[in-house]
Amino acid sequence: MARFSIGTAINDAFGVIARRPLSVFVWGLILIAPSAATFGVMLPMMGDMFGAMAAETADDGMRDAAFAQMMQFQAVTGLLNIVQMLLMVVVYTAIMRTVLRPRESSFFSLRIGMDELRVAVVGLALIVGLYAAMMVMVLVGGAVGFATWGAGSPANWLIIVGVVVICLLATFLGIARVSLILPASVLYRTFAFAEGWRLGRGQTGPLFGMMLLLVLLLIVVEAVVIGLGLAIAAAAGLSKGVDWSAFHPDSVDANPFAGLDAVFAAHWPWFAVGAVVVAMVYGLLVTLHVVPYASACRQLAESGTPSPVDEPASVA
Repeated sequence: MARFSIGTAINDAFGVIARRPLSVFVWGLILIAPSAATFGVMLPMMGDMFGAMAAETADDGMRDAAFAQMMQFQAVTGLLNIVQMLLMVVVYTAIMRTVLRPRESSFFSLRIGMDELRVAVVGLALIVGLYAAMMVMVLVGGAVGFATWGAGSPANWLIIVGVVVICLLATFLGIARVSLILPASVLYRTFAFAEGWRLGRGQTGPLFGMMLLLVLLLIVVEAVVIGLGLAIAAAAGLSKGVDWSAFHPDSVDANPFAGLDAVFAAHWPWFAVGAVVVAMVYGLLVTLHVVPYASACRQLAESGTPSPVDEPASVA
């Protein structure tokens, strides 16, 4: 039976980061742009909304205006969330393309075409299937819990904890089992449900192990980055590089976000530099998360049937 190397898969991720740092930065920048836009829209809109809602003398017209602002805020943030999901599809496909079809790596491997459509459709189908399976497990777990509740304590609690652990383990094993379908869709240029499922046959254990290793790796990287960020922020505050005195939430009558607006306006270069660093870190984390599965897909495809990495796209 074909096998893949977890070490090779993770080394491929670090190899992409080392060879293409600019691409990693661009991928991260694309993904954080909607979040930054949401944050920029949120502060003034929520400030106005809270101000209108907190006015003691607010009449019906002011309350209607506050409600309209709230609905506008939800509409804008919902639209930005949709944009972010679409950009995630584009970036994730670009990262997988970098590993699976390296000859198409120009312009940071970014495209908008059939690959992205296939990844979007397959990803949506997998999410729907995952939620359906989770709902079934919740119903079954609830039935088991009710059926065994009469066993008394602590037996009933042990059974409930056991059911929860089994459901969580089944969920992660299921995710590992289907984790090659998305990269296989990029590799084979099709909706690769069957191909990805076939590549993952007999690989659930190694894929699950790689998933746990990646989670630990990402936690370590995030902890180091957050620690450095807090240290830099504390040093900037203590050295008066950033003056936080403009932010006094308790002294702001109706708009608790006015102080933050003042801080951002006064120190926007610092926040711009921070955004660049965040984009690089986010791109690094996403690369570490996506590349190993694409590498595993490539390894299994090359060890079995020939991989159509360099085949031209078929024209209907």
